[in-house]
Amino acid sequence: MKSVIFRADGNAQIGLGHVMRCLALARMLNETWSRQFAITDPTPEVAQLLERAGLTVISLPAADAEQTFLEQIQPGDLVVLDGYVFTESFQQAIRTKAKTLVFIDDLLTGHQVADVVINHAGGVSPTDYDAEPDTQFCLGPHYALLRPEFFSPEGFGSPSSDGPIFVSLGGADPKNLSLSVLEAIRQTDATLPVRIVLGPFHPDRASVEAFRSQLPHLTILQNLDADQMVAELTRCRLAITACSTIAYEVCAVNRPLIAIVTADNQTRLAKFLSDEKLALSVNFPALLSRQTPSLNLETALRFAIQSFQFSPDTVADSLACQRRYFDGRSPERFQALFDSLCP
Repeated sequence: MKSVIFRADGNAQIGLGHVMRCLALARMLNETWSRQFAITDPTPEVAQLLERAGLTVISLPAADAEQTFLEQIQPGDLVVLDGYVFTESFQQAIRTKAKTLVFIDDLLTGHQVADVVINHAGGVSPTDYDAEPDTQFCLGPHYALLRPEFFSPEGFGSPSSDGPIFVSLGGADPKNLSLSVLEAIRQTDATLPVRIVLGPFHPDRASVEAFRSQLPHLTILQNLDADQMVAELTRCRLAITACSTIAYEVCAVNRPLIAIVTADNQTRLAKFLSDEKLALSVNFPALLSRQTPSLNLETALRFAIQSFQFSPDTVADSLACQRRYFDGRSPERFQALFDSLCP
């Protein structure tokens, strides 16, 4: 059996983005692959998430994670890295031990030594990289790293005109921007139905619970699996999310999207969502407060929600743009890629 080892970390400080991308890729590989996931000191919740997907979890000690990981690699293994701390020298060390190295990237920095670089952000080309001459690139939303449940070449049907507003600010939401989103919805119309999904590392669920007094039709959900997330997105009229993997999940299900930059590494994806009209609006909270202090995030979001309500042609155009980029066939592409790397 062919063997792949994924290496990524996720916790309350850095969120779950790297873990979720690797998990999505792992689930797109068929039963001919033995799949392991190496992660530094995983929490019970993260370990259970990986194990439920059929992966064998390798827990690495924080004090010696790199060397411990290198000792796990066998000559025939394919290694997948996803993270900002994996230096060029560490990647070179992996290449001396593994059959193939695949690197999942979204920063475009440093010299790339991997055999394959995957970056599902739009607007990126191989010429943007400094890489080895034989490095292979898999770029753009046709290589979207989403869980298989989010792919349907036949589509998910049209958005509901009276469904709830879906809200999700990612696995951690350390600044608790969820409250800003809820306040913007309240200012627009406090009677709107809202379903918010909190990640496993949300810092203050109690503050969100308390907001029920201002939004009586607020439903709070947490730690949903992929099927449940698809069901929530399918039923919604509008999604408000971070400019992260969750935004791509909305696009794949083909629902109107308002996106918010919640971390510095989301800027490139945010620009792509805006330039290609995949989102109705993309908000940069730091930029808003710095350039126009009177236009805070809540106000900008309220304007965006009102625009959605009164601009059906703009919504239709955005949904058409999403369909052009997300054709539901990423699993086929990744399976073919990995089969070619380890025939």
